[in-house]
Amino acid sequence: MRAYYRYPLLLLLTACTGTHIVQSWRDPDVTVQQGSVKKMLVIALTHNEDTRHAVEDEMVKQFKGRAVASHAYLGALPTTMDVDPFVTRLKGDSIDAMMVMRLLKVDKEQTYVPGSYPTYYEDPFGFYGYAVPLFSDPGYVRTDMSYQVESNFYSVERRKLVWSGISSTVDPPDIITTTDEIVVAIRKKMQEEGFLTPPAGKP
Repeated sequence: MRAYYRYPLLLLLTACTGTHIVQSWRDPDVTVQQGSVKKMLVIALTHNEDTRHAVEDEMVKQFKGRAVASHAYLGALPTTMDVDPFVTRLKGDSIDAMMVMRLLKVDKEQTYVPGSYPTYYEDPFGFYGYAVPLFSDPGYVRTDMSYQVESNFYSVERRKLVWSGISSTVDPPDIITTTDEIVVAIRKKMQEEGFLTPPAGKP
């Protein structure tokens, strides 16, 4: 029997995004309906507390009160955890899902961008051979930074992973914009896979 979990995934951004999902996995036995009265605990695994706060606070804003930042809920991230009492606390606080994000890797990619020639030198005659070295644009090498972030969704009730995705963002402008784009990309991918479905009674 297929299980349905009403996670708070309805109120995600719908704007265009420069971030895309490069890899994903889902539990085939779990389908998530959009909309929920319960909450999700969001955890950004980073050694920089300022970055952690920024990412988690932005996620909380995205879910419009249906998410809890781990820095406000747990304080400093514990290195070890007594699982049973923690799960009891989550359920008591109506938290039925967890999203754990971490920076997976950063890749540097160099791309040669060719220059251009003046239009009047396209003709193969005349002083082409002489003029090109003097007037051509030699082009340049552009360096792009690609950031890959892993986002894992866990069911508190099942105590297991139900969806995982790796997103890629090239030259992100700032942490807030990147977080927003990751949310959009995840929502779109979940919908495409049939993992995230419309609320009951809607097509």
